[in-house]
Amino acid sequence: MQSGKSLTKSDLTGIFPAIPTPVNSEGRFDRAALRSLINYLFDGGMSGMVALGGTGEYLALLPEERIEVVEATVEFTQRRGPVIAGVLAPGFREAVRAGKDFMKAGADALMLVTPFYVASPQAAIREYYKAYAEEVGAPVLLYEIPYKTMVAMRPETVAEISDDGSIIGMKACNLDVNQYAQLIEQVGNKIAVLSGEDHLMPLHLGLGAPGAIHATANLFPRVWAEVYAMAAGGDLRAAMKELHALRPMMNAVFAEGNPGPLKEALAMIGMPVGPALRPLGPPSAETRERLRAVLPALLEREKTLAVRHEKAA
Repeated sequence: MQSGKSLTKSDLTGIFPAIPTPVNSEGRFDRAALRSLINYLFDGGMSGMVALGGTGEYLALLPEERIEVVEATVEFTQRRGPVIAGVLAPGFREAVRAGKDFMKAGADALMLVTPFYVASPQAAIREYYKAYAEEVGAPVLLYEIPYKTMVAMRPETVAEISDDGSIIGMKACNLDVNQYAQLIEQVGNKIAVLSGEDHLMPLHLGLGAPGAIHATANLFPRVWAEVYAMAAGGDLRAAMKELHALRPMMNAVFAEGNPGPLKEALAMIGMPVGPALRPLGPPSAETRERLRAVLPALLEREKTLAVRHEKAA
C-alpha cells in the first residue's frame, strides 16, 4: 500500500502468502527471484505479501539482510497490496529495533510472534504487545504458533490485547478448531483473526476468519484463491472438496522443516527461489519424490485457471 493510510482490520481480507526469502547458490538474497515470485502471486489473486515470517527464514538472516528483504518486497509489490513484515525476535528490544527498521523500509504492518524461549505468563504477554505497539507506533498483528514457540494464548488474553488497541489482527496457527472458534467469538468483531493453517483454511473462514496467511499459496495462488472464494462465499462443501485435492501436496510440503520442501517445490514448478538456509538442508529423496508425484496435476489446474481468467478479462 504505502499510501500514507494506516493499515486497519478491514484491510486484512483474502490470502496473504508467507513468502520464502529467495537466495542464490551462495545463500545471498536474490532480488530478481523475489520480483518474479511476487508478480506471480499478485497475478494469481493474492491480497498482499508477508515477508520474513518462519517461511521467510527470519532467524537464518542477518539484521541487514532482513531490512533488504522488506525494502525489496515493498518495491516489487508496487502498492498492489499490503506488505506485512514478520518479527520473530525472542527479546523485546531486538523486536522493537527490527520493527522500526521494517516500517522505515516501507512495511505497512508488523507480525510479531509471541515471546518465546522464556515462559511468560499471560499478563506479561499482554503487556508485551501493549508496550510494543506504543514503542513502535505501527499496526501490529499478533502471531501465535504454539507448536513452535511453546507459548499458547488464551482467548481472553487476546481479547484484552485487542481492547488495548495494540493489535489489528492475528495469525492464528492453532490446530484446535474449538480454540479458534472461541477466538472468533471473543475478538472477531475487534480484530482480523486470520487462518494460519493451510489444512484448515475453509473451516476457519466458515467460523468467521476474513482471510489467511499461508505458505503453500506460493505454489498455486489461483487454486487457493478459488478455495478462498468458495469458502468466503458460503460454499464450504465445495471449498473442502478442493482442499482435499490439495491435501497430498500440503502433506508433502510440510513433511520436513518449512521452507525446505516448499523451496524445492517452487523450483519444480518453474519458480526457483534457491535452497533453504542452515540449519535447514535440502529435503530428503523421499520428500522430493512425493512432491514430484503431486505437483504436476495441481500445476495444470493452476494453468487452466490462469487461461480462464485471461479469457474473462
